[in-house]
Amino acid sequence: MVYALHAVVIDKEIPVEQARKMAKDIIRNDSRTFYRITDSGSTRVRNLPKTYFNPKTFRSKVLNKNITLVFGELLPKYKHLK
Repeated sequence: MVYALHAVVIDKEIPVEQARKMAKDIIRNDSRTFYRITDSGSTRVRNLPKTYFNPKTFRSKVLNKNITLVFGELLPKYKHLK
């Protein structure tokens, strides 16, 4: 099983531009710039699309009260992206 980072979720109390900078430090790839504001107001910065992952394997890791990392198991044809 190869798990990879799917997204970084940052609390709504953090301004959007600061949240994007925090996520950029975690993702460390300048070409990964897609983000959205969730219904609850959090900022979600995507590393890889959810279609690259097995749908029932997503796991979250809470780093602190403001940052959550979302991991998932990559599908076999995307294992080279780890």
